[in-house]
Amino acid sequence: MKFMVISRFKDSFSALPPDKQKKIVDTQGQFREKLIKEGKLKEIYLLGNMKGAMVIYDLNSSEDLAHLAESPIFPFMDWEITPLVEMDVVRKVQAKK
Repeated sequence: MKFMVISRFKDSFSALPPDKQKKIVDTQGQFREKLIKEGKLKEIYLLGNMKGAMVIYDLNSSEDLAHLAESPIFPFMDWEITPLVEMDVVRKVQAKK
């Protein structure tokens, strides 16, 4: 199932020393690359104000979704997670009515 995740930096991230921010961002990059290789992270866009990102994940289970909380940057961001429904599915449901 696909999910759109919009994440925005909390003030607590900006309050960190620059070297700590860099370490978290670098570790987050490794986490992101792992998800890309696993086929779970499909698209990523930075928000225009550069204070967050919008990511499309394709996950197999709620367990996969829960693993996103293992992201090194997770505690420093507010996350909005929205399940996505493909139009083909909507059309099939509507056709049954």
